[in-house]
Amino acid sequence: MKRISIFITLFLFISTSRLLACDCGESDLRKIDERSYKYSDLIIIGDVLKTGENYKIKVIEVLKGEKKDKIIRGTVTDERGYTNSCFTIPREKGRYIFYLNEIKKGKYFYSYSSCSGSRPLNMSIYPISLKTKMDKSELISETNNWIEILRENRNKL
Repeated sequence: MKRISIFITLFLFISTSRLLACDCGESDLRKIDERSYKYSDLIIIGDVLKTGENYKIKVIEVLKGEKKDKIIRGTVTDERGYTNSCFTIPREKGRYIFYLNEIKKGKYFYSYSSCSGSRPLNMSIYPISLKTKMDKSELISETNNWIEILRENRNKL
């Protein structure tokens, strides 16, 4: 009986998740940001209010796209309810730059990929695909410069 329950549990897990790992490749911070910009519906500066699978982000500033609410609700599941191994969650509270994609159309859930340039502004956590010889203070400076470029582009539109 124990084997049957283990088999059923494994079957349910496998059938509701995607087991393929993300292959992000390595890049410098500028290339990660440029790629993330291109493929994001919404780019914000936001404060993480709640971490975990159903995370919440307070929108401080929109750098690309249109916010639907003052609070963004995040998810790690796709439109069909499957867990996506490429989606990730903020691991700590704080202020971030987020590259988001609307995932549940009409319900305003958002997700972000572990391959994106989403990161805390204090660089306490680096994007997983980052390959650099820069130190933390240089990465913070590069992040701030990138945010200024996004602000200028937003103001031109």
